[in-house]
Amino acid sequence: MNHSRRNFWLGVLNGTFYITAETLTEPTLVLASFVSRLTDSPLWVGMIVPLRDGSWFLPQLWVSSFLQSEPRKLPYYRRMALVRALPWLAMSVVVLTVRDPLWTLIIFFVCFSITSIAAGLSGLPFLEVVGKTIPPERRGEFFALRLATGGLAGVGASFFVRWMLDEKNIYMFPANFGVLFGTALALACGSWLVFAWIVEPSDQNVKPPVSLIDQLRRAMQIIKSDPRYRRFIYLRSSLIVGGAATPFFAIYVQRTLDGSLSMIGVYLAVYVITNLVTNFALARISGKIGYQRVTEIAGVAGLAMTLIVLTLILIASPLNLRGTIPSLWLIPVFIFSGIRESSQGVAGQSLLLEIAPLSERTLYLGFTNTLLGIILLSTGLSGIIVQTFGLLTLLIIAILAHIVALISSARMRKA
Repeated sequence: MNHSRRNFWLGVLNGTFYITAETLTEPTLVLASFVSRLTDSPLWVGMIVPLRDGSWFLPQLWVSSFLQSEPRKLPYYRRMALVRALPWLAMSVVVLTVRDPLWTLIIFFVCFSITSIAAGLSGLPFLEVVGKTIPPERRGEFFALRLATGGLAGVGASFFVRWMLDEKNIYMFPANFGVLFGTALALACGSWLVFAWIVEPSDQNVKPPVSLIDQLRRAMQIIKSDPRYRRFIYLRSSLIVGGAATPFFAIYVQRTLDGSLSMIGVYLAVYVITNLVTNFALARISGKIGYQRVTEIAGVAGLAMTLIVLTLILIASPLNLRGTIPSLWLIPVFIFSGIRESSQGVAGQSLLLEIAPLSERTLYLGFTNTLLGIILLSTGLSGIIVQTFGLLTLLIIAILAHIVALISSARMRKA
């Protein structure tokens, strides 16, 4: 029996639930705002995105060393879903019950780290199942529809966030964030259950398990011998570094220019709606223009958003901009941020699956994501850069990184 249609829409529904959950815990807005209420240190804020995304990527080379010997990957994914849920539940309960800011901060980051690492252990089996069940010509459409339907549901979620974070809401800090985290957990559990119903065919030719060192040695040989893959690594790495400044945009306006906390909900709504529109558009055109072109859209959008914030920093003091104007200034920033993230989401894994030969797909996926995880974790230094040199320095780094990404994407076409 052909389960292609069933698998496609179960995968899309999985994305709808999970992306809605992520909207409620959006790291550059919701989580950054939560952590900034517990501590004045930018070091903690700077660690949120690297910890979440880096932990997703980092374990995957190790997972690939034994997962390549398994004919079916879904059983491993199901086990990891339980491991992801338990610390997330603990995190929600702690935020609702613990009143000491230091202990709340510590326990939050411990639980957040565990669930992020468990998500990373699930990442490779997820991509393997997608690679086996979604036809190559429909992968761009698949990822775009996941993001688009999740974005559509996320529009409502963003208004829920704005209501929960409004100063007039009956749920005061930190209970308002606890409700957000608990709601997000319920949606995430729904997403894992849906994906577990996918019918996965068994691999006919599996490779024996190998040591991590042997897997790493094979991966280094691939980097040397495959120039297109090598430039893909440069491209993805540069886009990651380019996004390191994003969590500080809203915090800068709130703390330095007297912006309103409730604008977080507005930015989130703008970001989600932009995601929605961009993903529906990319679902239609990504297969026609190619995933590489879509990554170039991400680079241009990232460059634009960073330049807008740079302009605000340069003119805010001379023009005495405070309150409403700086708050509204960030709206186009999060429009471009939405375009950037949507383009990466549609093209990143699709382009990697296109580059990776079927016989070495597990290795390509595992090594790439582990390497990108290391780079993501290194962007945790963004908080140190802001604390030591200021946000302006981090913005300049982000601008240069987006320029490198655009150059790398252009050179991929020549490889």
